Amino acid sequence: MAVVQSFQNETPPTLDVEEARLSGCKGDLEVVDGDLDLILADLKSACFLPTCSEGPKGKDPVLREGGGDAAPGLDEATGEEGAKEIVLALRAPSAVPLAQPKGLKRKFTKGGDGESFQQGDSSIASGLRGKFISLIDGMISECGSETSRLAGELLELQGRWSETEAMLTAVKDSHSVKVLKLEVAIGELERDLGKTASSLLKEKKARKAKSSEVRRLQRQIEGDAGLASRRIREAKDALRSEFQACLANISTFLGSLECIRNMDLALATIEGGMAVGDLAVVDGDFDLILTDLKSACFLPTCSEGPEGKDPVLGEGGGDTAPGLDEATGEEGA
Repeated sequence: MAVVQSFQNETPPTLDVEEARLSGCKGDLEVVDGDLDLILADLKSACFLPTCSEGPKGKDPVLREGGGDAAPGLDEATGEEGAKEIVLALRAPSAVPLAQPKGLKRKFTKGGDGESFQQGDSSIASGLRGKFISLIDGMISECGSETSRLAGELLELQGRWSETEAMLTAVKDSHSVKVLKLEVAIGELERDLGKTASSLLKEKKARKAKSSEVRRLQRQIEGDAGLASRRIREAKDALRSEFQACLANISTFLGSLECIRNMDLALATIEGGMAVGDLAVVDGDFDLILTDLKSACFLPTCSEGPEGKDPVLGEGGGDTAPGLDEATGEEGA
């Protein structure tokens, strides 16, 4: 009963703890139900004491010194808590039969006083037996009601436990489905990540190749530009040197031409002086020779030839007579 009371006073915090506690209580109740017959037999054997025995002073050990009342411990044992404690205390010695002590043997006395004492003792013992039996019946009925109530609660908890198991199974199934979906999504993401990583690596390699090609082309362009500039400078220098050489040649040629001209002028001056001296020596007077030449060369212009042409002009009409140039040349010579 103490176990039952502790079970009633406690409140289950969780379903697992409640189920474990109910299982333990169920085992205790099964043990109690199995031992009820033994407990009842022990109580009956303990209650049916010898009624004619006397103590060392000639008094019944069950009665008080006054003779009519029961012992105070027996009255206290009739209470509910005391009865429960008696039931629990009597479970242990149930396997050992209660033996009658040697000092409490029946002693028969002769006379009317002894018979009246035995009759009073038997009436007191029968009253005590009735009280104990009624107390035990109440305890048994209370234990039965508690057992039925606990069985109902256990069935209810088993139903709740089955519902909880069903809910847990459904939750586990949903979680497993979600886990499978997440695993599939993770696999797809890993594949996409691998593809993205490979594409990024390829793109990085392509960018590196392009950047290296651009740098190479830049270096080549810079080298070509430097080479072209060097070639242009070299060509400019060559043209400048060639032009300077040409200018030097031209200046040299002009100098030689100037020398030739000076020589020609000097020769012409010398030759002219010599011709004038010769003419002065031959004719004596240059003016007279000139007037003679003019009078000889300039014929009348109004006279015409037989074909109507000017005898001074040539056949072309615009040239002078060849004889005049030749004459002047010969005269000058």
